[in-house]
Amino acid sequence: MKIALVEDHAVVRAGLRLLLEASGHRVVAEYGSAAEAETLPAGLAEVVILDLALPDRPGLTLIPALAERAKVLVLSLHADPVHVREALRLGARGYLSKEAADTALLDALAALARNQRYVEPRLAGALAEAEPGPGRLSPREREVVRLLSQGYSLRAIAERLGISEKTASTYKTRALDKLGLESLPELVEWARQNLEL
Repeated sequence: MKIALVEDHAVVRAGLRLLLEASGHRVVAEYGSAAEAETLPAGLAEVVILDLALPDRPGLTLIPALAERAKVLVLSLHADPVHVREALRLGARGYLSKEAADTALLDALAALARNQRYVEPRLAGALAEAEPGPGRLSPREREVVRLLSQGYSLRAIAERLGISEKTASTYKTRALDKLGLESLPELVEWARQNLEL
């Protein structure tokens, strides 16, 4: 994928460039400030990797404009539900903390290439826990997620819980929606980090 970097630390940009290019991606532009990033031409990059702590103004303020030109993937030291929720609301397609493993960045890019959202599983879990009422998984949703993470099929889960396969699928879909996740592997990873299996 063609990627633009918006990060004020040159050494971090250099490290990202090495990782991305070693993985077959191409860095087509680098910006060290919000003012520079605003000059990104439409169509140049498929993904913008955006730091939120920029010297001239918060990266959050850039998301709406950048999201019209490319898919925005936030890579930030801010690892709290408030920043994650706001970035996604403004149009970001993914969110990673700078503490995430390098493989998580590549996973995120793969998800964006499939036109899916990606939130680092640890952050997705924190986001779900911070949501009032409906944002939390119901006991039945948690049970379905727990069984999925243990390798049970929807049919086996339905038999085990005495529900229809369609109902089991509905619980899975609701859990994905509430957690801001897109796929079964992301759901399994979230379960491993957040549920007693």
